[in-house]
Parts: sequence; structure tokens; C-alpha cells
Amino acid sequence: MFSSQKPPFMTMMRQIHRLLLSGLTLLSVALVLLLALPQESTAALPGKSEQLTSPDQVPQGLAKSDWSSIRAAYEAGRHAFQPTASGWQARNPGQQWTTQFDQRGFLAQPKAGGWTWGLELQSYGFGEKQTAVGGTPAVKAEGQRLSYQWDATVQEWFVNDQRGLEHGFTISQRPQADPTLKSSDSTLNFIIATRGSLSPQVAADAQGVSFQDNSGATVLNYAGLKVWDADGKTLASRFEAAGEGRVRLRVEEGSARYPITIDPIAQQAYLKASNNGVATDDQFGYSVAVSGDTVVVGANNEDSSTTGVNSTPNDLAPNSGAAYVFVRIGTTWSQQAYLKAHQVTEADTFGWSVAISGDTVVVGAYNEDGSATGVDGAVTETSSGSGAAYVFARSGTTWSQQAYLKASQVDASDQYGYSVAVSGDTVVVGAVLEDGSTTGVNGAVTETANNAGAAYVYVRSGTTWSQQAYLKAHQVTANDTFGIAVAISGDTVVVGSRDEDGSTTGVDGAVTETSSGSGAAYV
Repeated sequence: MFSSQKPPFMTMMRQIHRLLLSGLTLLSVALVLLLALPQESTAALPGKSEQLTSPDQVPQGLAKSDWSSIRAAYEAGRHAFQPTASGWQARNPGQQWTTQFDQRGFLAQPKAGGWTWGLELQSYGFGEKQTAVGGTPAVKAEGQRLSYQWDATVQEWFVNDQRGLEHGFTISQRPQADPTLKSSDSTLNFIIATRGSLSPQVAADAQGVSFQDNSGATVLNYAGLKVWDADGKTLASRFEAAGEGRVRLRVEEGSARYPITIDPIAQQAYLKASNNGVATDDQFGYSVAVSGDTVVVGANNEDSSTTGVNSTPNDLAPNSGAAYVFVRIGTTWSQQAYLKAHQVTEADTFGWSVAISGDTVVVGAYNEDGSATGVDGAVTETSSGSGAAYVFARSGTTWSQQAYLKASQVDASDQYGYSVAVSGDTVVVGAVLEDGSTTGVNGAVTETANNAGAAYVYVRSGTTWSQQAYLKAHQVTANDTFGIAVAISGDTVVVGSRDEDGSTTGVDGAVTETSSGSGAAYV
């Protein structure tokens, strides 16, 4: 209990929130929280400070909701706009840049230096009748949002958060149209000048602009263009080059009801497959994973029949699947590898699941048809939908396949590889429709519980992988889908069983099969 001399807890939380927004560090907030505790509580604290090993770990003595509030306030404080001698600035830890706002436009510079980038609205209107934007706008900064009110018609605004810098416009009323225009011409134009050292390149779909350095490498993207009116109706819009480092934003507003909102966002990277690997319905991005400065992206419906790493794609094996590796150097992302299995067959869905830990990538192909068992067996396409997983390792900047993983017992439609996870030298693979009815770890396989599901653990010694465990729930029922999701950290594996029917609550209750599809997880 808090003593009567101390502030009520919610009052204390509000104080912490204000302190965070004023720029205090998390350490300062921790001290404030400690001082707010009653004497009898502080006396009970251990002599050694508590070490938080995960962002999701809740400190002792705090409710999860209260800790979430503190973390949210801390993030808001880190991204808040701060006044400067010449205007305002906002730091973005995730994007690793700081943006200056000078009441005319903005200019961003990364922590590592190397480039600057910004935008400046010059004019808006229909046809040649453009209203120039000038003078000093009314500036309003509140937390993570800053706005420029240019006139009664146009407000320009910015939101700085974990995604990047969201930059938008709100058009409160229809600008005056050029009387010489045809009545059918209802395209509202905005001329935006670029600032800094990067050059604009309008995307092929005209929905974004990439900004490139002198070498032609894309440093950041201004994309995700969305425009809607007061009724929430989406309006057609596009970017186009306007010469001299400028871009034109065009909005078809003929049937719109004002106000209308324009909302792109600036981020370090907009990842797409290499040009010769992009096709309709590839589903690039179906699965993603990240470790440090490396990202892996699965495209489970990619169509190339080529094999191995960095082959030249074709379209001869529909839905065989692929995975792509991207790396960041400074603030620049680039594709490092295009991954395919060592044997490719139509509809394998390689890339349905992906995982990465350091220099190791695992890719699942739940619809692969091989009947071999264990590690690195010969591929024979006689077990439809049995599934497989593939391990790739990086040496320097070069990727190569290190292992071809299969279950210790293979059956058609097991969908092994539906989920994958990796931590260091340990990989776990889920087989969501495996039929074994045995329970626990490393039991004998008996195929009498349709779609019960299983998970398999593999370990690496040097460059050699071997199966270490065959995991089943402690109670197995048909259609439990144990293995539909897997996760691993160090020596701990978690397996999800979405369709398990137990009705008990909490941890380690007795299993009663009376709550269909309630689901469970196993550690």
C-alpha cells in the first residue's frame, strides 16, 4: 500500500508522463518511480538492481498495464518535437536520424552523416493557377506531432514515431480553380521541392518517391501515399517528376467532399525483390524476420525454377517460392542474396516461413514433396506436402545452403516447415499436420492422431546439423495443430497449438477437452 503522504499512483504516473515528455531519460524516470514508493516498500527492495532482459519484462512491483504506460510515455518522449533557436527538431532513434524544422520545410540528417534530405511545399492549386506558399506559417507542436498552418486552406503536418516521419497535408476547402480549365479537370496539384544531397526518383507505380545518393543507391523512401476525403473515400493520387529536384503530387478530387487528407511516410527503406525477381502474386513479404542489420523476406509464391543462391530468376516453376536477404550499412539497405532451394518444384511454397539469427537463415517450405528423412537426404518427390526446411549460412557476405532438414519420419501432408525459428546453433521446425499420437519428447511415432502436429529441434556442431528432439504435447488429440507457430530463445522453445480443445486456465492445469479450438501453447 502507498502511504497517505505519497501521491496516488495514477497521479504519479501522470507526473512520470510529463517528465518523459520534457526529455528526462528512462533512468530518471526509474528514480522518480523509486522515490514514489513508501518507505516500507523501498526497504524491501534487494540491494542489487533488477536487470530487465527483455522489453516485455515487467519490473517487480509494477502491473503490466502500468509498465506499458511508462514504456509508451518513454517512446513518446524520445520522439517528441523540441524547440531550437531556429525552429524545432525531432530525433528518430529507429531511423537513426534527426530532423530540423525551420518553419519553411524540414531537413533530416542521419546519425552517421553522409547525406541530408528534406522537402519544402512550394505551391498548390489546379492547372497553372498555383497558390504560392510563403511567409511564416502558424506552427503548433504537441508531443510527436508538429503542424504548419499555411493559410485557411492548407495545413502541413508531421508525426514522428517508430515507423519514420509521417508527412501529410489537410486541405480544408477546395482551392480556387483556374477559370480557363475545363470543368472536367479536377486534378489538384502540389509542387514539392527537395532539400539536401539526395535526388528524387518516382517509383514505377507512382505511389512513392525513392531518394538516392550520388552512387544511385536508395537511401530512403517517401511512400505509402494515401488520400481520402471527409467521407473516408479513397481518392486516386500519384507522384510525378516536376524537374529541378522537384516532384508533383496529383490528386483526383472531382467527387470529393472536403476536407481531404494526404498522408505519405518517409522511412529508411522500402524493400522489394530484385527487379528480375518481381512478378504478380509472388507474395513477397508473406514472412519476414530480422536480426541486427540483416532482414530476410519470404515470397512463397515466387515462380522461378532456378536453384541455390543468387541465381537468375525465370518463371518456370509457379509458386515454388523464394527468400531474399537485405543488409543495412549505415542507413542504406541493399539486397545481399536471393535464396532458392537446392531442388525446386512447382508449388513448394519455399519462403512460407523464415527465421534468422546472426549469420543463419532458416526457410520453411511446407508443401515440399520430398520423402527423405533427417538431414541432407537425397530428394525424392514421392511424399506430397510432407514439407521441408532449409538452413543457409553466411560467411563474410556470401550465403550458401548448409542443411536440408526433414522430419525423422515423413508422411504426405504433414506440412513440416509451416513454422520455423532459430537461435544461435538451434533450429525448431513445426509440422502442423503431423499425425503422431505419442506424447512428450522423443516418443515412438504412431500415425493415429490426424493433424495433431509436432515440432522438431535440430542442433549444429561446426557445420553439421542433427535432430535433437521430436516434440509433442503431453496430451495429444487429432486436429490440435501443434506446431502451427514456434519460437526459440537460447534453451527455451515455445510451440503453439491453435486448435487444442482444453478448457482449463492458467499454467499446468489438467487437460479437459471441452472447449473446442480454444488453443494452447507449450514451453
